[in-house]
Amino acid sequence: MSPAKAFKKPIIVQNESGYRYSIEPFLLADFARLLPGQEILDIGTGCGIIPLLMANREPEINATGIEIQDSSANRAEENVSKNEMKIKIIRGDFLKWEWGSRQFDLIVSNPPYRKINSGRTNPDERKAISRHELKLSLPTMLDKAKPVLKRGGHITLAYPPIRLQETLRELEVRELFPSRVRFIHGNKKADAKIFLVDAIKEKKSDLIVDSPLYVYNKDGSYSQEMKEIYDSFNCVDGTH
Repeated sequence: MSPAKAFKKPIIVQNESGYRYSIEPFLLADFARLLPGQEILDIGTGCGIIPLLMANREPEINATGIEIQDSSANRAEENVSKNEMKIKIIRGDFLKWEWGSRQFDLIVSNPPYRKINSGRTNPDERKAISRHELKLSLPTMLDKAKPVLKRGGHITLAYPPIRLQETLRELEVRELFPSRVRFIHGNKKADAKIFLVDAIKEKKSDLIVDSPLYVYNKDGSYSQEMKEIYDSFNCVDGTH
């Protein structure tokens, strides 16, 4: 877990209906390796929570979030304004956006988990787009992400374990070589629910499997490590 550098509590507003963030943004913002001056892109930024958490942890990063859904982009812009952070929010489709010669040191995403035709598609279109690959699949995201990632740059993602083999394969065939993986469990007796993966563009390295993270204790309270992650970001839910 990375040390906290928080100076004030970020206020994060999200939509009362539609997709709402869960634990993954906190896990990704903690797992990613941040350095001052990095150019960071968050694909499918939603309400902007990942850039906000990252900027709270390392204020000297330059973060950009892109979001296809207007309602979520509205919240992201509101959150950036409320917290007076230098984060750029782009309204648009990542797959269609023209980046020109711009490249990033780190690309991060908490993308839609489910493939089309897998599981029930939520009747709420906003939730469906956030959970199913209706607008953004893993292969298309990686095809678009690779050219805008600097050589030696990192891409950090969260997916369910059922897609581990596929994710590692899709990364490697694009010379985005997995360097770290961490599995997230509800508790010590539960199977992993999420895995986090960090890959490096065109730079092979040994794959390090971090120790598992257990979210809850036996009594249902947060584990010490999960509590420390939440406390390190020290954020306030400003949703009314």
